[in-house]
Amino acid sequence: MKIIATIGLIVIGAVVTYVQSRTGGGTTPGSSNAPSAVPAPTSPAQGVSTSANAVPDTTTAKPKPAASTPAMASAIAPTESRIASWNIEWLGKPEDRSGPAQGVAQDPKEVAEYIASSKAAIVGVCEIVTNVAGRPIRSREIESAIAELDKRTGSKWAYALNPGRSEGDQLTGVLWDTKQVTAQMPKGTPFNPDADVPWAVPVKKGRSSQGSGLWNRPPHAMKFSFGDGRTDVVMIVVHMKADYQGDFAAHRSEEARALVDALPAVKQAFGDQDIIIIGDTNCVGEREPAMQAFEAAGLRDLNSSGKQTHWRGGSMDRAMVPANQPEFAGSAMSVGSDEFLRTKRWEPREFKRRLSDHYLVVSTVKVMGDDD
Repeated sequence: MKIIATIGLIVIGAVVTYVQSRTGGGTTPGSSNAPSAVPAPTSPAQGVSTSANAVPDTTTAKPKPAASTPAMASAIAPTESRIASWNIEWLGKPEDRSGPAQGVAQDPKEVAEYIASSKAAIVGVCEIVTNVAGRPIRSREIESAIAELDKRTGSKWAYALNPGRSEGDQLTGVLWDTKQVTAQMPKGTPFNPDADVPWAVPVKKGRSSQGSGLWNRPPHAMKFSFGDGRTDVVMIVVHMKADYQGDFAAHRSEEARALVDALPAVKQAFGDQDIIIIGDTNCVGEREPAMQAFEAAGLRDLNSSGKQTHWRGGSMDRAMVPANQPEFAGSAMSVGSDEFLRTKRWEPREFKRRLSDHYLVVSTVKVMGDDD
């Protein structure tokens, strides 16, 4: 029995010794045989004290999400979202509308209905007129439409208007669904629509070879994120010179080259390659020199097939996206005309009278892991 008891004690001792060796415990503090402390995590953001025996600090801020890598980007299943643009004929100045629309103010409920029908998360706008003074620029007409848009979509929309050729005249801007995207200034600074003004693209100033001012409706850029680690895009809404009282294709070509020359500065300012140029280019054909300049810069015209975007014909409204970015692989553009007109039982002339001479255009973008 003594032998059995002795063997039992030996086995128990061996087990205790094994457990202590695995846990690092059981030694007397201060003993020469005491094990050295387990190294503390090198990142204090993990919420663990540098003391081996300390209680974890649960009050430490959580770490920010790691920057997206190509491997992380491919791990996020892509979905699809929409980015739109609409020239809302002289919104805010109905007396300058033409033909059957002259003197007819747009109904904000119908404006909201049409925008909502696009199912877009971001909508560029052109030809906004406002007499509300101050910065940032405000528009009673846009705000009335957004109030209706909030009701119709159950979301919360925001907007920003860009300084124009003169105070409050033919402005461009952006509306966005704040539940779907977050607006940003350069370097990722949050954009405050109640205080901030969109970033002015540093395009060349002066007059073109045809004698008119270049970019009288100056382009501005804003960045939109679809979520942490997901797609973000830099959106530039354009309204180029129209063929009013002449053929200004050469002028538009110079505007396009000036914008292309400024794109490196845009990419540097926002730290992003995913730039979409969208809006009323007033280019009457896909082979116009201005469109060739955009194409030479690595942009793909989503309206290269010449889809009609004006109530009387013409394909002036376009979206141009990077040809080499995965977010825009397979992107396509549609026009908000036929389906909406059928739903409302309107003829194009009635659409022109009630809303605009231009139809809204919609492009698609993949929402996926961000690669830049």
